[in-house]
Amino acid sequence: MSDPWFVDAFRTGYLGVYAHRDDAAAGAEAAFAATLLGDVARVLDAGCGAWRHARALAARGFIVTGLDLSLDLLREAATLGGGPRYVRGDLRALPFGDGAFGGVLSFFTSFGYFDDAGNARQLAALRRVTRRRGRLVLDFLNAALVRAALVPRSERESAGHTIIEERAIRAGRVEKDVTVIAPGGARRAWRESVRLYSREDLGRLLGTAGYDVLAVHGDLCGGPFEASSSARCVLVGEAA
Repeated sequence: MSDPWFVDAFRTGYLGVYAHRDDAAAGAEAAFAATLLGDVARVLDAGCGAWRHARALAARGFIVTGLDLSLDLLREAATLGGGPRYVRGDLRALPFGDGAFGGVLSFFTSFGYFDDAGNARQLAALRRVTRRRGRLVLDFLNAALVRAALVPRSERESAGHTIIEERAIRAGRVEKDVTVIAPGGARRAWRESVRLYSREDLGRLLGTAGYDVLAVHGDLCGGPFEASSSARCVLVGEAA
């Protein structure tokens, strides 16, 4: 049996596809997220991926735990030393105690990977480890803009590699087939697949999980959310 897409995708080579997402951007995004968290000490970066935000938050004085399922990415993070603590785990079954964190962050579409039941389990797990009145910052796709402006195919160069991305919406999910061609011709390919939830859907899901939605932003700089034009849909929830 083949691995789920979210195991296959986040291996060595994934970081090269998103190399344009740099530390400077992560620093600015973490700075805004810090204003949303309030007066908390311990925060969880749930699905820390390339660890950019985890390190930026640690640099701001937070006690940060970065969680990811990918051993490849966590090994890369470990080479940097210092700063956050990194833990391997499944977003649907977090290996932490109840109320362990004052703030929980989900950056760069680290939600929507599973079916509806699995996505609900993820939010329930995040709520369980969020202390009462703690905050969740959920950075997600703007589904309306994705549907209206999807680019079916793009091709670009990065560090001598050719990156081809083909996109489609199928059965309520946005799917991206990624092919990376190395200078010598070697190829690696994978599919990314995320359930498309509208802003209203996300609000209902957070409410069911036990969060009150306090605010919705259109990016991680505090811009207003506009369904027709916002790049992102960033919800701020408070644990009831």
